[in-house]
Amino acid sequence: MLGLHILLAVGLAAFANALSPLGVATAFLVIYVALRLAIDLLGIRRYLRRLELGAAFSVWFVAEIFKASIDVARIVLGRKVTPQPAVIALRLERPDDRIATLLGCLLTLTPGTMALEYVPESGLMYVHAIDAKNAAAVEAGVRAIERRLLRWIDAGAPPAAPPPSRTSRSAARPEGGAA
Repeated sequence: MLGLHILLAVGLAAFANALSPLGVATAFLVIYVALRLAIDLLGIRRYLRRLELGAAFSVWFVAEIFKASIDVARIVLGRKVTPQPAVIALRLERPDDRIATLLGCLLTLTPGTMALEYVPESGLMYVHAIDAKNAAAVEAGVRAIERRLLRWIDAGAPPAAPPPSRTSRSAARPEGGAA
């Protein structure tokens, strides 16, 4: 659906004789508004929700990169600053290789942090932080990225069914019954 949205935006920008990055972005927004008005008619609620969450995540993540860049510059240029690098092990909320890869890329893009390793069996990700005086703050930052990323990925998905309750076999057998 995103590909169709982009194709429509390029077509509209070309039709309006405004085929430039700004013209395509404007056409993309115009088409977004039109799709938003026809959300129930076209049945594209999940697509638009993911688009909105993706845009919000992108803006938030760029701001986080900017803040992390300032923190790293303060560490590098500060005379009295002594960084305390550390490797922190974090258990991911959802131990999925694809999500761990995305999270690792996002962490590595953020100045001052780098994903070192992910162990799928245990769901642990090892993260190097350039300044980990407060390991809880580093973990909170990683959790914020993970939470927002999962919210974007899961947007509009039907809620997961709760796991079936397990009854013990001994409770299900009549007394004195054979196994």
